[in-house]
Amino acid sequence: MSKAVLFSDITIVSPHDDAPVSILEHGYCVVIDKIIEYAGVSKEEAEEVLASYPDAEKEVYDGHNKILCPTFANAHAHTPMSIFRNIADDKSLQDWLFGEIIPREDKMIAEDFYYGNLLTLAEMIESGTGCAANMYDGQIMISKGAIESGFRIQQTTMGKSCTDGKWSVDRKNVDDLIGFIRESGSELVKPSLLVHSIYLYPEDFYQPLSDLAKEYDIPVSVHISETITENENCLKSYGCSPVQKLDSYGLLTDTTVAAHCVHLSDEDRKILAERKVWIAHNPSSNMKLASGFADVQAMQKAGMRLCLGSDGAASNNNQDMFMEMRLASFMAKGKTLDPTVLKAEEVFTMATRNGYLACGFDECGIIKKGMRADIQIIDYDCPQMWPLGNPLSALVYSCGPDCVESVMIDGMFVLRNHELTTIDIEKVKAETKAIMQRLK
Repeated sequence: MSKAVLFSDITIVSPHDDAPVSILEHGYCVVIDKIIEYAGVSKEEAEEVLASYPDAEKEVYDGHNKILCPTFANAHAHTPMSIFRNIADDKSLQDWLFGEIIPREDKMIAEDFYYGNLLTLAEMIESGTGCAANMYDGQIMISKGAIESGFRIQQTTMGKSCTDGKWSVDRKNVDDLIGFIRESGSELVKPSLLVHSIYLYPEDFYQPLSDLAKEYDIPVSVHISETITENENCLKSYGCSPVQKLDSYGLLTDTTVAAHCVHLSDEDRKILAERKVWIAHNPSSNMKLASGFADVQAMQKAGMRLCLGSDGAASNNNQDMFMEMRLASFMAKGKTLDPTVLKAEEVFTMATRNGYLACGFDECGIIKKGMRADIQIIDYDCPQMWPLGNPLSALVYSCGPDCVESVMIDGMFVLRNHELTTIDIEKVKAETKAIMQRLK
């Protein structure tokens, strides 16, 4: 039996591809199974749509003092790293990564990826996120957990192996992930190829990785120019910037998701704009690791495509996209001394529609007829958001995870009245606590 939900008399806030963010007060939205079938201000039209499905199991959701908007799409995350939360802080990126994180990752087993991922998905769902571009190993366990949780994910495949310090392409690894996705029958998981950075592999290995991505027609996920040290070392080794070197291998395309991009030259920005690379801005992580302040205004002027990410819980230390929106806007304003830079509308679009496009889910991130029902319900009847004023400003500058009442992904409630419906959070908490103790 089909399921139908009418969100009644609710404020609808949505980005659009070809128009400014819209705000519909006293709006109505009808979801039939996985699809939005109506979004507008006519109660009569909404009820007619609902009535056109006589056999559907129907529900009317009272939207009084509520905002309906798209779920966030976190364009750069490392979901299992929740198990390393709060145990490797106040260090530089190099010390943090090579001295603290990688030695622990080497000890991880399959269940660690599974439960660490579930913990992060629970946190993301509770804070209004319904999709993530996840750069991490453990591809099958993470994909399994995402499907079980009803969560969208662009999951990296390693596509490589390293034996005695020698890297080689591993097509079976790619085939395993693609095969798992196909056999699951789920539309919630999409693959991408993990190309960590310009500094992790030998020079002669980048072209084979680029060829592998093209062979399988999958996107590339990569860190670019996160620190000054990365840029300096690349210049010493190759005589050019990370952007220029990666571009020489054909790794920068319109499906590439490039995280950080903190230290870019004008030429770097030109290349990234021309290649239409998706740039995942990570304000919290960049500040916490003292990597620097990405020049978002310069990126915008260059015509680069921008989205927003949280990075991992070991370097942030949370997955709160409300915080990322607020910090991204504040950092841009503070860096330029211009309060008009990175307006609420722009950063909201980065966190929603742009993130979904970067992750390859083109039918998500807009509240309109025909789009997938990936939505969150915000309860603004609280001191934090009252009086509401401009709903868009309230979402970006006032709102937080505590205000997220419900989350629907692909037409299914994964959070209902602040309660997770697809994740046994107590079991996940117990398992991840034991994992952290073992790896600590």
